[in-house]
Amino acid sequence: MLLLFGACRPTPPGSERRAAAETSARAPASAVSETATPDASADVDAGEAGTVRLEPLTAKQPLVELEVPKFRPATVSLPLGATEKRPVVVALHGNYDRPEWQCEVMREITRGFPFILCPRGIPRSDAPKSEDRWEYGGLDKTDSELSAALDALQSRYSDWVDGEHVVYTGFSLGAILGKSIVTARAGTFSRAVFSEGGFEGWSAARAKKFAEAGVGRVLFACGQAACVQSSKAAQRLLEAQGIPTHVVSGGNAGHTYDGPVARAISREWAWLVEGDTRWAGAGLQ
Repeated sequence: MLLLFGACRPTPPGSERRAAAETSARAPASAVSETATPDASADVDAGEAGTVRLEPLTAKQPLVELEVPKFRPATVSLPLGATEKRPVVVALHGNYDRPEWQCEVMREITRGFPFILCPRGIPRSDAPKSEDRWEYGGLDKTDSELSAALDALQSRYSDWVDGEHVVYTGFSLGAILGKSIVTARAGTFSRAVFSEGGFEGWSAARAKKFAEAGVGRVLFACGQAACVQSSKAAQRLLEAQGIPTHVVSGGNAGHTYDGPVARAISREWAWLVEGDTRWAGAGLQ
């Protein structure tokens, strides 16, 4: 696992949208440090069918910084314009990565419909400050940070957040940690997406615990052939426990969650959240 932790340097996202040099110069965390202040309080209207409609959630920008007690600020993608409670997706990044990048890509995949919570983790000690790169501080610390971040999100946006049945997504290191985090938090996560990681160390016993934790569906996303092969082995174990599982590939994209891998996830998102009526207005196909 230590080797995996050290090999989690992703290809910087956005390579298809801008040149690599521009990508490497993305704004650091301070660029999203202006925390959005919701313009609405708890004012609600009852719709014709009795549906509670809130004042639209507004902010100056879709990605904002969320203060997390005892931890560094998380990045959040807001469902701008929401007039009803929206589901939550958590996105844990990889090694030598950035939470802003995770939120950007997941926002595109989900069409900006849910809240996307991207915990920051800890700075990479071997990275120049100009690169602004992050990792996570081990399983227990990451689990505590995620718990605190979920509480902070619920507190700040309580009128709009539906914190039940969260979707867990993780890339590389975030996926590796995700297996244990999801298993330990029975009833919290109803779906899971593991990109370029999370496929290792599965057994019938672990798959059974995953089912007992209440996970309804699992998606493995890959940019490398070895990932596909290992994910299919995990798929067989999960499906033996009654958990519908898909494996998708972005071709030979490499160790990344952007580009072809993100598009492969996007094509499966409607399947992933099928049966969850909160996603009815997301415009998924």
